[in-house]
Amino acid sequence: MKTTGIILLVIGALSTLGGILGTISGREPNLAGLTFVVLGGFLIYRANQKKEEAEKKKQWEEGKIEKE
Repeated sequence: MKTTGIILLVIGALSTLGGILGTISGREPNLAGLTFVVLGGFLIYRANQKKEEAEKKKQWEEGKIEKE
């Protein structure tokens, strides 16, 4: 999931850059690449959250964390 997020983030950044450059050269604004930037960022964020949750669960199973 993290790899997919990074790929989408790069594609979105390049697409957004292309849209901005196209706008400068006289075409209509096209910032659809921002969708991929947001989606890629979300996938990276979610992958990191799942990793942290798995680490907390492992510590809890080992008895290192007390119940709150």
